[in-house]
Amino acid sequence: MKDYLLIIKTKGSVWTDLSPEQLQKHMEHGGAYIGNLVKQGVLKGANPIEKSGSRILTESNGTLKDEPFNETKEVVAGFFHIIAKDIDQAVSIAKENPIFNDIPTKIEVHPLIPIGGN
Repeated sequence: MKDYLLIIKTKGSVWTDLSPEQLQKHMEHGGAYIGNLVKQGVLKGANPIEKSGSRILTESNGTLKDEPFNETKEVVAGFFHIIAKDIDQAVSIAKENPIFNDIPTKIEVHPLIPIGGN
């Protein structure tokens, strides 16, 4: 089994773009999805992410610069840290996320490199 990071990117927000009834359904479906991942033993962690934040950049001379996080049309809305046997299974798990039914969404699936390079 290998670790994967599923990065959820949206153009909107389930918290503000959905009616209270739609949000309630989304929470129910999301809770069931997460519960299923827990039952399967593949979920290591998950969280929504606020749109606000800060960026730290390095300049060409190696100095660090802080700047506010610029909002764009597409934002990182959350992540799931899962384990799967291969990338195909990780993609399959990502495709089951009910957020796809609620707002325009992309989910990036990235294999994590174990410390030690294995």
